[in-house]
Order: sequence, then C-alpha cells, then structure tokens
Amino acid sequence: MRKVKSQKKKPLHTPLSLAIIAGCTFPAALMASEVNEKKESEMEQMVVTGVKTELPLNLLTDPKMPRQPLPANDGADYLKTIPGFSVVRKGGTSGDPLLRGMGGSRLGMMLDGESIMGGCPSRMDPPTAYIFPESLDEIEVIKGPQSVVYGPGNSAGVVLFNQLQERPSEPEWDMHASLLGGSAHRKDGFFDLAYKTPELSLRGSATSASADDYEDGDGNRVHSNYERWSGKVNLAWTPDDDNRLEFETAFSDAEAAYADRGVDGSKFARESYKAKYRRSNIGDLLNAIEVQVYYNTIDHVMDNYSLREPTEMTANPSAMNLDSETLGGKVSLQLTPAENIELTTGLDTRENRHRGRMSMNQSMTDYRSLRLDADAEFSQLGIFSEASWQFVPNQRWIAGARLDDWEVKDLRETISVSMMAKVDNPTAGESRSERLPSGFMRYELALPSAPNNSATLYAGLGYSERFPDYWELFSREAADSYSALNIESEKTSQLDIGTIYRTEKLSASISAFASDIRDYLLVQNDYQKAALISGMDTMSSMDSVMDMGGSADSRTVAVIRNIQARTWGLELDASYQLSENWRTEFTVTSVRGANDTDHTTLAQLPPLETRLGLHYEQAQWSAGILWRAIASQDRVDVGKGNIIGQDFGPTNSADVLSINAGWRPNQRLLLTAGIDNLLDETYAEHISRAGAEIPNFPQLDRVNEPGRTFWLKTIYRI
Repeated sequence: MRKVKSQKKKPLHTPLSLAIIAGCTFPAALMASEVNEKKESEMEQMVVTGVKTELPLNLLTDPKMPRQPLPANDGADYLKTIPGFSVVRKGGTSGDPLLRGMGGSRLGMMLDGESIMGGCPSRMDPPTAYIFPESLDEIEVIKGPQSVVYGPGNSAGVVLFNQLQERPSEPEWDMHASLLGGSAHRKDGFFDLAYKTPELSLRGSATSASADDYEDGDGNRVHSNYERWSGKVNLAWTPDDDNRLEFETAFSDAEAAYADRGVDGSKFARESYKAKYRRSNIGDLLNAIEVQVYYNTIDHVMDNYSLREPTEMTANPSAMNLDSETLGGKVSLQLTPAENIELTTGLDTRENRHRGRMSMNQSMTDYRSLRLDADAEFSQLGIFSEASWQFVPNQRWIAGARLDDWEVKDLRETISVSMMAKVDNPTAGESRSERLPSGFMRYELALPSAPNNSATLYAGLGYSERFPDYWELFSREAADSYSALNIESEKTSQLDIGTIYRTEKLSASISAFASDIRDYLLVQNDYQKAALISGMDTMSSMDSVMDMGGSADSRTVAVIRNIQARTWGLELDASYQLSENWRTEFTVTSVRGANDTDHTTLAQLPPLETRLGLHYEQAQWSAGILWRAIASQDRVDVGKGNIIGQDFGPTNSADVLSINAGWRPNQRLLLTAGIDNLLDETYAEHISRAGAEIPNFPQLDRVNEPGRTFWLKTIYRI
C-alpha cells in the first residue's frame, strides 16, 4: 500500500566453503572440497583466472590477493574484474558498478553490515568510493533478488564486503602488508595488523593509494589523478566461544579528478562507528542472535579549481558541499524449527538525512561560511524471514520474504532548473510513505554422479519492490512536475535457472535469467517539457529558461519516468586442468533488455564479453595470459539511461590482452607483476561517461580506459 500526504551469521543459502576467484586472481584461492589437501596447498602458489561457482548464484573472492586487470583502490574497480560486472568510468577512481547492466540502488552494497549513502547528486561518490577492498577479508556476490536478509530493494543483487573475525585458541599475531607500483605513478600501500587472544582481539589497518593522470592507448592524457587514504580500528571481546562483542571505527578521505564533468572531487571524508554483538549455541530452537548498530557521515566537496585550471566559462571559483548522515541497525535470529529446516528472521532499519550548500564565487563567499540546508530525509524499517528446507538428501528449497515500510520527506523550498534559475518546489514540506514487499523461492537438485563428479540444477523466482532512491527522487524532475516525489516504485520479477558441474579436471557453471520490470525508473536526458515557468524565482528570467534549450514554451530537461521493461541474459564460466601445471579458464557474459513502453532497446546495457585465460603453475612460480574480448554494441537508445549514465551512441569492439607472473620465495612473501592492455588498445566501455572539455586535455567522446599499464606488487604475511 502507498500513501502520499502533506508534511553475523551468513544466511543459510550462502556458501559455507566457497572458492570463487573472478577476473584474474593470484595465489591463495581455496579450491573445491573434492580436491585433495596436497593440491590445495599447491594452489596457493598459482594464478587463477575466471570464476568458479560452488553454490547457485553465489560468488566469493579474497580481496587481499593481487589481480589482473589491476583494480584501483576502491570497491567498484575491484568488482569490474569479476565477469558479469561493468563499471561506468568517470576518471581514475570512484566509478559506478553495474551487475547484469543494473546499478544504483538496484545493486545493494553492504560494508560489513553497514549501509553507506553517497552525497553527490550527480553520483560523483557512489557507495563503493568509500570502500577499500584490501582492508577486508572477503567479497561475496549474490546475484538477482535471491536474498532478503541484506536490506531492501537489491533487484539486481547484493555485494557484501566482509571482515572476518575468529576467536583463536591461543594468543597470536597476524600481519598483512603490501606495496604496489605501476604506470601513471601509481602507488598503493596497505598495512593490517592484529593481536588476538581467546578473550580480546585488536585489529587495525591503514591504506593509501595515489596515481597521476593515465594515458589511453593513443597516448591521450585523461584527467584522472587521485589520492585516497583510510584507517580502521576494531576491538572485539570474546569471553567464550559463544559470545562476541565488537566495536569498530573507520575514517577515510580522498580527492579525485574527473574527466566527464566540469568539477572535481576535492573531499570525500567519511567517518563510521559500529557496534556488533553475537551469541551462538543458545538452544535447540534458537541457535544464535546477532545485533548490530552503525552510524556514518559523508562530507563531500566538489569544485572547479582544486584539481584543474579555470576556463572562460568557469572563471569564478565555485564549490558545492554535500553532507549525508546515516544511522542504521539490524537484529537477526537463527533458528532450527525442525531437524531439516533452518530459519533466519529479523528486522533492519536505517535513517538518512541529506544536506548541501553551494558558493558560485568562492573569492566572494566561502561555502564553509554558508549554512548546510537539508533537502531530504529517508527512513526505512523492514522485517524479513529466510528459510532452507532440505526435505531429502539431494534436494533443497530456499525461500524468503520481507516487508519494508518507507517514508521520505521533501525539505526543499525551491528547485534549481538551471544554473541561474529556481522555481518553487510543488511538493515542499510533503512526505511520502509506502509499504513494499519482496520475496524469492529457489529449488536446488544435486544429481547422482560418479565419484569425484558432481552436478547441481537450480531454478529460482524472485520478486522485489524497490523504493526510488535519492538520485531518482531529488536529482531529477518528473515528466509532469518539477518534483519527482510521486514517481512510482519499481517492481521486478525475475527467473534464474542454471547448473553447476564438476569433474576431477573440469569445473563449469552456466546460468540464465529473465526479468520483467514494471514501473522501471528510466532517466531521459533529452525530454521535451513545457517550461512551467509559473513560480520561478524573481532572479531568473525567460532567457534563463531558453538557455536550457527549446523555446519560451518548452525546454529540454532530464526527467525520471516509469516505463515497462524486460532484461534477459546468460553467464558461463568454465575451468579445465589441462595437465599438472597447465590450466585454462573461460567466461562469457551477455545481457539484453527492452523498453516496451517506448518500443526501443533498454539503454545502458553492456555488450557481450568473453574472457579466456591460460596459466602455468608450479610450487614457486606462476605465469598467465588473459584475453578479454568485448563485442561492439549498437543496441542503444540515445538520451536515455539511469541515474549513473546515458546512451549517446554505439561502441566498437575491443580485444585486451594482459600477462602476469608470480614468484613466492617463501611462504610469507609473494611477488607478482603484470602488464595490462599489453597491445595498448584504445577503447572505452560502452557504459563509460562522455568526456568533458577540460583545459590542457584532449576532448574525448568517451572516457577511455587506460592504455598499456605496467605494475609490480609485493605481499608479505605473517
């Protein structure tokens, strides 16, 4: 129902022991349980490329291992090494990730149980901009609406960036340190130190990453330099094996140049505080209870003078400061109501407040002297239950349902319709409340097989109702109003089917999906709309309206619209052990979509992509080659897209070849090196943002990917 009024324990369907290494991952991948211990030990010396799927629709990887292609030091650029993911490039860091062509709030991001909301209304700082992967212990991906325990929405899936904590039997020290150097003066450093006892554990980590502007395959310099740092401290009290209480605080900041717009990010400050308690082995019915609360703030500044030279069009130094504050929590219970049934149930909640201020001339009025004005407040409360029922030894049903209560308040008095024009907000002071259900059901069947062989079939049906996010409600207009507060929520129904097959030498997985999306939230940037100039601020003029395009009676504007849409796709990954030392791996990902309302293709979908890897491995040495083939994309709908980007033309195919090598002189030290884009291919991802006109930089149609890139990484562990 909807009303508009004036004013850790992993869930049962996730992997228990999972070895997923995506893209090209270096040593320390766990292999399948069928492989003997000797083989597992050898695998710690090997380069691994591609994906292995141990359980349906679940991937797990270790972010501390070096990878190829080399990711930047943020969450999005790490995810792009996993087949099925793509990233909207804007510069050298802070890209926006998509899974199966879907991003934003369709793709959930959880940082060790914490939800982060970016501040920039133009997605300069997506949640992954505040995630430092190497400081975490694992990244888990759940594809599709196939879980309800990780928050609302998540129609495309959810990515879990997790930190693992275990109670040792005796005092011990753990240390992980790494240094990386590469082209464009890339320098990364990471240090993680933990002292653990059976009763108390203290862990701290620090990261630092920087790079200059990179060059594309044609030698064109791309405005993309950045500096990032983070620090984190975690304190845990474990009086026994069944109780754990932990506290954590984290801080980070950054600055980053952007090649797709007229401003850069001069501040990405984050503060986070978190507390978590878990009690295990409570009884026969109630197994465990977990409680978590968190609080974080984002302080983001974008300006046109810190990282670039002014132009005639931007002679005045200007800056915008955005502030996002989030408070959230979760309570979950793990129960065993019957011998063959396991149940996770609980509730989660979060509140977010967004504020901003802007100075059009810093030399006259410093933005820091202005008041931060709130424009939006979101609140969400959800209840969920998810169960696993293994009614016979080789068959399992997994199902879940949740209900979310949402409320958003529009605190804007006016709405900017151009740099010089404002209008009265028609929904000023109004609030909107809505209750949205979601759920899924999946069947898994393990087929009878010979020794050392296994085969699993699965089929899952999921449904998700997604409340519009800040960027859809407050960063765009509606087609018939200056305010998009009353835009419909998005409803996704999706079918996932697939199989996982393993033999002694072959490991393969194939999956397919099809979704029907009612009231899909489409952003159209070339929408012709009546000027609606009544209520315009007296400082504006008819000339300001005409500057936006069109005539005095109409203008071209970016709006958010509800449409009917469909998507479908296929994913294949396979690995074959050619001999004791040689292995090959292969992946294919494809996604397509249709805009049934406008009778066009669905915009902003990546093209067909394949990856092929060949690897040689022995006890101390490894070497590999990775070929990434990207098909051309001519299924476009120019001017339409999502909150992240839009289609503005077809893209050509590309072939990207990369090589790597590794040497482990002892069990503690690992040296790896590689060359990404060995042939210096000039290419851009289809979903890349358009290049902006920036002084002293060539004008690019799209923000191109880096050209030939050399890198060397050292990892030391104790």
